Amino acid sequence: STSDLPDTPENATYFSRPSNGTRAGAFPQVRWLAAAESGTGALLGATFGPYTVGEQTLARDLLAALGPDMLVLCDRNFLCHTLARDVLATGAHILWRASASFTLTPIAVLADGSYLAVLHPRRNSDGPPITVRVIEYTVHTTPAGSGDEESSEVFALVTDLLDVEAYPALDLACAYPMRWCAETVIGHHKTDMGEGMPVLRSKDPEGVAQEMWALFAVYQAIHTLIGAAVDATGIPPEKISFPQALTAVTDTVTADFPPSGS
Repeated sequence: STSDLPDTPENATYFSRPSNGTRAGAFPQVRWLAAAESGTGALLGATFGPYTVGEQTLARDLLAALGPDMLVLCDRNFLCHTLARDVLATGAHILWRASASFTLTPIAVLADGSYLAVLHPRRNSDGPPITVRVIEYTVHTTPAGSGDEESSEVFALVTDLLDVEAYPALDLACAYPMRWCAETVIGHHKTDMGEGMPVLRSKDPEGVAQEMWALFAVYQAIHTLIGAAVDATGIPPEKISFPQALTAVTDTVTADFPPSGS
């Protein structure tokens, strides 16, 4: 995601700002990226940088947070040979969506209708090609009160899990929507903790860095408390309200450390 910053010369120089080609955006922006655990929403890692730094570049800062027995879900902005190579080198598996413009040429059709394709490196020095499995599907729904069935766009998922019996296509297709919990993580940072404020407070890059890490740390601390509640009650983590947990923590801190003069 991105967050607006105060429009100061220091922030504009370091972080840059979006532009539509004819005019610049109103605010400089920091681009940030987080790896979050599906279900709990707890952070595995986070990073940020100037607006001009892309997601694929920032994602390499999170490689140390990945490892064996993980299934990494990513949206269509991340699929490329080199990033897939680097994530797979950690021992983690991938289940990433491909954009409609990404070329995936079938080299073999598997028993369940998925097919094998190859992610080709741009340069020989990038390493060998990577054989992946592609699962294409649509989602069919019938809105309440309507007998007409609606179909979604075609989703194309790319994974290194090639065994169709061990990893059925339907199971992987049903697992991918868990990636959307990342949107909830973004919402907690930008809306709940930010109280809807459109712009961060820090007027220089060093202050922005401190503020970003503070937001990540507070978010993680609240999820640590939510995790303790899960262990104590057995309630699934997704059933515990982050805004309510934030309110409870805020009330406790305010009670322990009242504002001066009160």
